[in-house]
Amino acid sequence: MASYDASMNDSAPRRRAKQSDPLVDLIAPIASLKLTIVLFALSIFLVLAGTLAQTRMDIWDVVHQYFRTWIAWIDVKVFFPPAWFGDFAENNTWKFPFPGGMLIGVVMFFNLLAAHGLKFKIQAKGGRLAVGLALIGVGAIVTYLVILGGLNQDGVENTAIFEWSTVWELTKASLVVTAIAGAWAISRQKQEQQIERYSLLAFCGAVIVLAGWLYSQGDEAAIGTSSMRILWQLMQGTVAGLILLAGCVLVFKKRAGVVLLHAGVMLLMFNELLVGKSAEEGQMQIAEGETVNYVEDIREIELAFIDNSDAQEDRVVAIPQAMLQDTGAKISDDSLPVDVEIVQFLKNSSLRQLTPGDENLATAGVGLKWLAVPAAAATGTDMDSGVDSSSVYVQFTPKGEDGKPETHLLAQQIARASLAEKITIDGTTWDVYLRFKRSYKPYSLHLVDVRQDNYLGTSTPMNYSSELQLYDAQHKSTRMVKIWMNNPLRFAGETFYQSNYFADPNTGKEVTGLQVVKNTGWMIPYVSCMIVAVGMLAQFGIVLIRFLGRRSSRAMAAVGQSVRNRREQTAAAPARHPLAIWLPVLVVSACALLVAWKASPSAVDENEMNLTAFGELPLVYQGRVKPFDTLARNTLRILSGKETFKDVNGKRQPAIRWLLDVLASKQDVAEHEVFRIENFEVQEILKLQRRSGFRYALKEFQPHVSEFEKQVREARAEDQKNLSTFQRKLIALDNRFRLFTLLAASFNPPAVPPLPTQEEFDKDRNAAQQKMMALMQVLVEEPKRLEAMEPPLAVPVPNDGKPWQPYSSAWTRSFAQSRIMGKDPNPITVAFTNILVAYEKDDVDAFNASVSTYREMLADEPPEDLVLSKVEFEAFFNRFEPFFLCSVLYLVAFLLAVFSWLGWQRSLGATAFWMIVGLFVLHSFALVARMYISGRPPVTNLYSSAVFIGWGGVLLGIVLELFSRIGIGSALAAVTGFMTLLIAHFLSLDGDTFTVLQAVLDTQFWLATHVVCITFGYAATFVAGVLGIFYILGGLLTPVLKVEAGQARQQVGKLLSSMIYGILCFAIFFSFVGTVLGGLWADDSWGRFWGWDPKENGALIIVIWNALVLHARWDALVKQRGLAVLAVAGNICTCWSWFGVNELGVGLHSYGFTEGVLLSLAIAVGVHLAIIGAGCLPLTSWMSFRREEEAETADIVAETAAV
Repeated sequence: MASYDASMNDSAPRRRAKQSDPLVDLIAPIASLKLTIVLFALSIFLVLAGTLAQTRMDIWDVVHQYFRTWIAWIDVKVFFPPAWFGDFAENNTWKFPFPGGMLIGVVMFFNLLAAHGLKFKIQAKGGRLAVGLALIGVGAIVTYLVILGGLNQDGVENTAIFEWSTVWELTKASLVVTAIAGAWAISRQKQEQQIERYSLLAFCGAVIVLAGWLYSQGDEAAIGTSSMRILWQLMQGTVAGLILLAGCVLVFKKRAGVVLLHAGVMLLMFNELLVGKSAEEGQMQIAEGETVNYVEDIREIELAFIDNSDAQEDRVVAIPQAMLQDTGAKISDDSLPVDVEIVQFLKNSSLRQLTPGDENLATAGVGLKWLAVPAAAATGTDMDSGVDSSSVYVQFTPKGEDGKPETHLLAQQIARASLAEKITIDGTTWDVYLRFKRSYKPYSLHLVDVRQDNYLGTSTPMNYSSELQLYDAQHKSTRMVKIWMNNPLRFAGETFYQSNYFADPNTGKEVTGLQVVKNTGWMIPYVSCMIVAVGMLAQFGIVLIRFLGRRSSRAMAAVGQSVRNRREQTAAAPARHPLAIWLPVLVVSACALLVAWKASPSAVDENEMNLTAFGELPLVYQGRVKPFDTLARNTLRILSGKETFKDVNGKRQPAIRWLLDVLASKQDVAEHEVFRIENFEVQEILKLQRRSGFRYALKEFQPHVSEFEKQVREARAEDQKNLSTFQRKLIALDNRFRLFTLLAASFNPPAVPPLPTQEEFDKDRNAAQQKMMALMQVLVEEPKRLEAMEPPLAVPVPNDGKPWQPYSSAWTRSFAQSRIMGKDPNPITVAFTNILVAYEKDDVDAFNASVSTYREMLADEPPEDLVLSKVEFEAFFNRFEPFFLCSVLYLVAFLLAVFSWLGWQRSLGATAFWMIVGLFVLHSFALVARMYISGRPPVTNLYSSAVFIGWGGVLLGIVLELFSRIGIGSALAAVTGFMTLLIAHFLSLDGDTFTVLQAVLDTQFWLATHVVCITFGYAATFVAGVLGIFYILGGLLTPVLKVEAGQARQQVGKLLSSMIYGILCFAIFFSFVGTVLGGLWADDSWGRFWGWDPKENGALIIVIWNALVLHARWDALVKQRGLAVLAVAGNICTCWSWFGVNELGVGLHSYGFTEGVLLSLAIAVGVHLAIIGAGCLPLTSWMSFRREEEAETADIVAETAAV
């Protein structure tokens, strides 16, 4: 046994101590990665606090008090959002200081600058250095010119330097160049790099197919001019980034990507500073036929005194908001007609008429009739994105000693009605308004026409557009311009965005709302995004190549060792077991047969009604054409949570039969148990007995609905944030009742009074006319009342202003045509009536014949927006249920992958892998099918995001399995696919999963880029988190982390750690680029690249967290276990961004508020926190390390015994 001898150290040569540089010693702490990680952590907390603060504060107050300040005073109660905790912390006034966004940003900037100065050394000399610096200089100039090109101070900017068709041709050509570069890379691969070769081959194949399709389709495949404009801006940024990358490669070699992406990040940080200091925002509200030459700032108000006695020019004197907020302040100025004293200022208020007993501060003017009442301030998470409506009581005192003071009420609500508070001073009448701050411009806009295009059968806007006449006073020019959603006008250094539309219900006058933004650096984010993207691709590409190189070396060494081992074995070694070959074939074939059986149409007996054929017939509901089968399934799923029901005989029936029972008004409808009522208190109100499944029939509770309706009225009168669980369940059930009632009413014509006879006219003409008026009242008013409720539109009506109508309205119209006007009724209405009559009479032959006739009529003369083949395909998609099939089979594949670790690894592992590959194909088919049905990119709402995240997780799992070949990738793919499709299933309970989009979100380009990119970032972050869970649970409960496995014979723990690291690199790329693209979408929609909206902040937290984890790994602060623990925490960040911010009640930036998700979210977070806690347990409690510790202890004991 060796012993320690101090003298041995004396004889060892000592290294000469390196002299320290004082400047380096000073900079080193600032350049530390540890400081970077701390700043990331502080940023995440600040962004989270700022997001929660928007539940109680206006978004602009949050921006200035949290993000654009040096020190933020964080209110403790922001961590108790009213939507979650009600008034729990309402009276809490505790605050604590925290580094603000400005302070964190500045320190981070110097940290980044110091790190580059200290650690990123120039690695080139001579000519290489000169060329590299020259390229960097050229890239910087190009970047500056691209940014400068966005400034057009003199005229209108609407085109690129090329025609849009040329830009499109350049885009297609770039795909060809990419394919050629990929082919060259394939040719450079070594023989043993099979996976790399196949991956590149698949990539090149996809690019070639895309390019071929685009060229074959010609102009039909070209994207619109608005998308082309964005593409052109991104292309300019890409060119600048590529030039800079070329220079950085020459100067910094392998660290070129890091240098470039950090430069892009610093440029983005500079943009936020520039925007905060110089950007100006305002709005223009213009009525048709009116001209406006000013912009209003909705974030600030002013008290304006207007003397309009001069016919040529108004004289305006304004008091800014900062002075109005100071209660008791006295304002005196020579330009003001009176002295002003602030009596009371209300930031947000409402007006009501005075009642006896009210304490009134006003002594003159409108305040003698109206009272201003304080209201809760508008918050950043308000669904209507509203702003405060301020009021102020002010005392006006005429100048001079004889002036008599009067207290007036000024309110924005009054000013918006163009009603002025008038005061007369020295014979001059002044109009006084409390209004938004105005800035007058050297141009004017005259609104010629504004329109709102709605989705068919709804009031949901699809697009707003304005045609205006622009008069430029400076150049004495006039031109016609058009502005519509996501298509702004850039003029004279300002950008005009279509913001909203309003039609006065009293006058019918239409008003357009334009967002006007002055931002000199609006092109900076476009350039920054592409610079960072190019830098990340370069850096992570180098990391990937290095990893693949090391993997190939390890694989070759392992193969060599394996060959040597086999040579040492006997020649009589057993052959590969046939089960390892045939089991995967048999299982995958069985799955394929199952899928084929599910996809095949079900046979219909001659004596059965062809309900499937009826389900394929079209109707319009919720803004789109869909089959009756979709309406049936969605409605029944909302009412009962299922897509089937039991009839009166206890037999399980499809949703389409229930729908037909409702449409035909069958008596059995009231006996179908389809209303799910699980709340015991609600059951008691309706006098219901508890039963398994909690499903009840209408006839069971209809006699007791009066008390229910009373309770519902009281619940709806309450503040939504203070509702109890019982009240929420009441409202939810009432919404389901209303849906059922609307469905029944839209297919059940109203009771029509009989026509007066000629004899009645002869006997009493007045009575007969009254009878006729009652009839006309039903025929005219009932359809209007029904259509205002946006019911399903089942019948196309040719040659009418409305191409589709509810069946009830169409029947009423046909009745009027035939019985009153003497005309032939609409044949389509008659054909549909025949279907319902045949079904009500249980006439099988008549029903099937009527359905066939009706379909033929639609095929011969298809109505507006109807593609019959697409509707029938959607009905097939509903019956096929590919996502349900995938979810079940993913679970089977997961079990096979787990069992493969216990034995039969080759056969079970291969079976699981090829099952997952097949399921991935099915999953991909289902995604493409949804895209075909909706006509949209794959992600448009929460449901589709869950489906897409699952698809991305499965894809990444397959790739990881190809690299590892130990079953981890298969298990990950299976569990990710199953869990996300399970989430999607619960999300589908809210109704139709093909929802139409609000006008500002209805843009194919951004849905295909930003939304897809950031959702893929979600998927990658989740995959890293699942791998972290595998590491922690595997290490705690099994010895697997120390087992050598895979082709490269690595320890599983190290292999898992490498996977997590690689996936996180992948995740941060898509998360960052997707988040910035989202900001660019916002800039293109309303002129604000980053507005600190809750959804934006959620995405930012993911980016910062992934950056924190990677920097912690690079600084060796964490190793394998720490990386796994942090990756699991990344799942919490992703859950927050994906679902958490929606539970705050956000506006258009989210995919929609989802009731009841909060509990599930809390459980998910709790589980992840428990796993994180387990991951932090001492290694002595981990089974994977316990044996190692026991072995080391045994060695020490043995050595001690030997001594």
